[in-house]
Amino acid sequence: MTLPFVGDEIVHLDSGTFMWIQLTRFLIEPDQDDRSLLESLIESPGYQHDYASPFPSRSGSEPSDWGIHGRWKIDAIHPDLFEPSTAEAATAEINAWANDQEWMDPEYSQPADVMQRLEPIYSLLGSGPVLKLHNPPREAEHDYGSVTGKLGFHEFIVIDRILRTLHVIVASDD
Repeated sequence: MTLPFVGDEIVHLDSGTFMWIQLTRFLIEPDQDDRSLLESLIESPGYQHDYASPFPSRSGSEPSDWGIHGRWKIDAIHPDLFEPSTAEAATAEINAWANDQEWMDPEYSQPADVMQRLEPIYSLLGSGPVLKLHNPPREAEHDYGSVTGKLGFHEFIVIDRILRTLHVIVASDD
C-alpha cells in the first residue's frame, strides 16, 4: 500500500545559501502503526524524489516511481533507519544546520524573515510523533546524489493521526 500524496511546499533560506526546507504531506489511516506507515511511505511515489528536480505539484505532473529519495537509491531506505526523536531535538538540529555552517561568518544567523517563515514547520513538529532518518551510507547514493545535501540532509517524519496526515520535513541544499 502507498500513501496518497497531498502536496508540498518549500521554504527557501537566506538568498545565496541554496538552503531550503521541503515539506511534503501524505494522507494516512490513523490506526496504522508507525512501522506500517513508514513502509507505505517509502513505497509511495510522492516520497520517491531527488530533491533536485521540481516537485510534482509545481510542475503540474503526478508523483511517479523514481526509485530514489534524496541522495539515495530507494531500496537503501527502510523503516529501521528511522528512530524516535522529539520536536525540540528536530528544531534544534534544523536551527544548527541553518545557522552554523563552516563557510558562514561565525556571527551569521538566518534573517528574521527566514526564521519567521520556518515557524509553521516548527509547529508541525509538535503535531505528533517525530521520527528522524539516519541517512544511508555513501555507497547507497544514486548517480547524481551528490547534487543534493552538501551541507547536510536532515529528514524528519511527523505522524499527525488527528489530521490523518504524515509530514516529511527535509532540510537540505542544492
